[in-house]
Amino acid sequence: MNRLEAMALLKELVADNLVEPNYIHICERKPNHYQIQIKCDYNKKELEEYAKKHNLSIEEDKEKNCLAIFKP
Repeated sequence: MNRLEAMALLKELVADNLVEPNYIHICERKPNHYQIQIKCDYNKKELEEYAKKHNLSIEEDKEKNCLAIFKP
């Protein structure tokens, strides 16, 4: 997704109460393709359903307190 899509996605996730971000970072995953990195509390099941519905992927860190959301 491009940078504007990443910002719109983040706003939608917060508005739908799927994430409560403490720290947000939008960074390039590949040239001109961005991902959202969020350190937050989140509802994993609802977030996975949302990601599947919108053809997105989610990666969690080992401690499960930070995740990355991106288009595969």
